[in-house]
Amino acid sequence: MKKSYLRLHIAVILAGFTGVFGKLISLNEGLLVWYRVLLSAIILFFVLKFFKKDIKQSMPEKLTISSVGMLITIHWIFFYASIKYANISIGVVCYCLTSLFTAIFEPLINKKPFSVPQLLLSCLTLLGISLIFHFDSSYQLGIWLGVISAAFAALYTVFNERLVKSMIASSSITIKW
Repeated sequence: MKKSYLRLHIAVILAGFTGVFGKLISLNEGLLVWYRVLLSAIILFFVLKFFKKDIKQSMPEKLTISSVGMLITIHWIFFYASIKYANISIGVVCYCLTSLFTAIFEPLINKKPFSVPQLLLSCLTLLGISLIFHFDSSYQLGIWLGVISAAFAALYTVFNERLVKSMIASSSITIKW
């Protein structure tokens, strides 16, 4: 249990510093995400080589994985744009709308029933953002960019879940946390 709390705290710290670094780095959001993806690809390459993992996928699998990866890339571009056009708080608060969009997109995409409690709780975040939006109009562009960012993050969540389930079902992969 303590190990889980430690992981949770580390994730929260890293997520929080992402916004700070996004604001402090002077690159525009497109270049910032490009270098972030490039650095991640290089690190992943060396990690796979170090652990001697050979990943083989067909071309359709690679295209599916890449398309899901594009969703998170677009999310990051809009997230950093939200921070740059408004501030870190606006970007992070708008990111909280991901739960609302997930509550809407998941039933539509996976043809499941809507969860009313999930929708109602997620609407509280929408209420908070609407308060910010109506009181300070100087952050409107940043808020809209943040809302778009949250929508792409939700799409990534839904499609990534489907991708992982299909890849586990089609192979003998087991996931250990």
